[in-house]
Amino acid sequence: MKQTTILFLMLVFVLTSYGQDFKLIKPNLTDSTKVVKTEISANNQFERIYFIDYSKRSPAKDELANFYSDIKNPNKDIEFTYAGIVKNLKTKPIKFVSNLPEKWVKVFKYKGDWVLFYDLSKHILTDSSLISFDMDDPTSSVVTDYKFVNDNYEFSLLSYDWQNPNINIKSKLMIKVLDPKRMITLWKTDFRNKEYYELLIPVNQISKFPIMIVQETDFMDDETDIFDKIDYEKLWNK
Repeated sequence: MKQTTILFLMLVFVLTSYGQDFKLIKPNLTDSTKVVKTEISANNQFERIYFIDYSKRSPAKDELANFYSDIKNPNKDIEFTYAGIVKNLKTKPIKFVSNLPEKWVKVFKYKGDWVLFYDLSKHILTDSSLISFDMDDPTSSVVTDYKFVNDNYEFSLLSYDWQNPNINIKSKLMIKVLDPKRMITLWKTDFRNKEYYELLIPVNQISKFPIMIVQETDFMDDETDIFDKIDYEKLWNK
């Protein structure tokens, strides 16, 4: 009974400390959330709040795990790009078994702790393709080769070339498992002589992580600046 009273008083404090200053947004704060940052600009009519939800299950996590929630006709471009790549091949791609989960979402670090955040891109890794969801329409790449080398998963990929559909673009995806228990992985993609990194977990691990939520009056392009800066190359070579 005493613990419940304390939690209630803490919730009231959070609501009165942060909620009373907002005029344009209405943060959904509960006893499972913790406010970490607020921004209010009366002159610009801009308000933003960051808070972490520590509950194992939440609407934010359900939305993160839903790959098709805000995408119209999601299969159209996936099938179009996959078929376009296969059309340029003399032989059809074969299937590879990597034993990796299929659906993956991003994970970040905030003050040294791992947290989720709704941020694209997300991926579906099948036995013959890599489907990527980002700010544009989802697209598919074809897996042409797979091997497990030096404890890393390596995939050879072919992507659709929108500028010249008669050719395919080669790339390489390597996946390094950083935390086998929670399946925190670092993805390294070599594409057109450039390297790109992403930290990802499979969706079946979402309940093990808290999720950072941002509510704001206007969508800005700096939402992820709140997270820790990571030297991906150093992390990969660790």
